[in-house]
Amino acid sequence: MTARTPEEAAEWLCPVARVFATQKPEPGCRGPSCAAWRWSTGGAWAEAVRKVAAEIGDKPPFAKAARIVADDPGKYGCSGFCGLGGAL
Repeated sequence: MTARTPEEAAEWLCPVARVFATQKPEPGCRGPSCAAWRWSTGGAWAEAVRKVAAEIGDKPPFAKAARIVADDPGKYGCSGFCGLGGAL
């Protein structure tokens, strides 16, 4: 599964919608509002944490900066993926 922004994910059909739909499934991954959504902790995440750490003066291990990014990863351009769709 490829990491996507929540906006890009909205174009995809949820794998659960294909199994449990009582009527025709509607396209549209719910992204971060779905319990299966997982945020990628790769490049964009690390870059966002470093940027926030520099802004607030956080020192390694950047716990405060990581918490700020974790509270709203989409705000910092982080991408995610469907946890039901398999490994990246």
